[in-house]
Amino acid sequence: MRRAVAVLSTLFCLGRAEAQEPETYVLRQAVSNRETVVYTRVIRFDGEKHLYHVQDYFEDGRIQMDAFYTSFDRRVKEGSQCNYRSNTKEGPYTEWHRNGRKGFEGCFSRGRLSGASSSWYESGQKEAEESWLDGQLHGRVRYWSGNGDLQFDSTFVHGMNQNRRQVRYRYLSYLPKDYEADATRAWPLVIYLHGGSDRGTDLKKLYSSGIPDQVYRGREFPFVMLAPQCPQHLRWSTDDWFESFFGEATARYRIDTDRVYLTGPSLGGSGTWYIAARYPGTFAAIAPMSGFTSHLDFIDENIERLYEVPVWAFHGQRDTVVPFEETERIVRKLEGRNKNLKFSAEPDLGHEIHWQVYPGREIYDWFLRHSRSSKHGLAE
Repeated sequence: MRRAVAVLSTLFCLGRAEAQEPETYVLRQAVSNRETVVYTRVIRFDGEKHLYHVQDYFEDGRIQMDAFYTSFDRRVKEGSQCNYRSNTKEGPYTEWHRNGRKGFEGCFSRGRLSGASSSWYESGQKEAEESWLDGQLHGRVRYWSGNGDLQFDSTFVHGMNQNRRQVRYRYLSYLPKDYEADATRAWPLVIYLHGGSDRGTDLKKLYSSGIPDQVYRGREFPFVMLAPQCPQHLRWSTDDWFESFFGEATARYRIDTDRVYLTGPSLGGSGTWYIAARYPGTFAAIAPMSGFTSHLDFIDENIERLYEVPVWAFHGQRDTVVPFEETERIVRKLEGRNKNLKFSAEPDLGHEIHWQVYPGREIYDWFLRHSRSSKHGLAE
């Protein structure tokens, strides 16, 4: 009897939804501490397909997004690859730049990108062509510069580049004020992996956030800090860069290789999980923040390599760029197996959680309490 009532109730609700006129909402999205973007959101429910058709418009009336959802929170404006709690994309998804030119076009299945996607610069120049399978790059992937030069052309399988190159990444460096005072002293090393917006060739971009931002503000640290820069469009897992980077770092600087730490937010959070799983014997502790983990199988397939690495993971539960569940699910796999596991799941913070962490002291004090007593050097 309860099931019959539930079915009738569901049919009644769907019938009401089919008869509803389009709903219109005004959304205000903070994109920085100083800028808020206002959208007009129009929602239509298709009772036959059980899909919400959602269209967002800029203040000047130009369309910004056209998408379909199986479940939807009308109050949330999430990123193109983020399923924020109940916001599950299904079918074609398109975004436009403010100038009216198309910015992105792809297709989702059960909330994850599947099939071909394309993106364009504001000028109209093609920026990317990607192939996806269940949210992972799978197939041919190509990236172009803003002037139309082909920069990258490769094939991926379940998120992993099949034509990996040995590359050298440029990096920022910070040395403690007393580094030159004692030529025999070895120092701890913190490696900082930046987020997606700081990719490119301009190292000055790295000063925009995280530990480099703290250095730029004049803060002093009792460790060496190195911050490599990932090329535009690529991920920290795309090519083989870490071995040459770490080799150069330990040859050029006096590094205590028992006290090497790894951290980063967003893209850098994903990179922290990946690099630590690939070279677990290298790090005394890691602190990944707000990063995708399901974008490649490598992390899950090698989760046992992180059982002995102290981990302090961070993710804001209101993150609308990278779903909170991306960190939570890896933490759950480590629970009961990693005896040095911490998870800061902040209920009132979103993707900006790193702005609360890196200006403080606790993460650095936690790092420096850990020392790797096993063999020295790079351990894969």
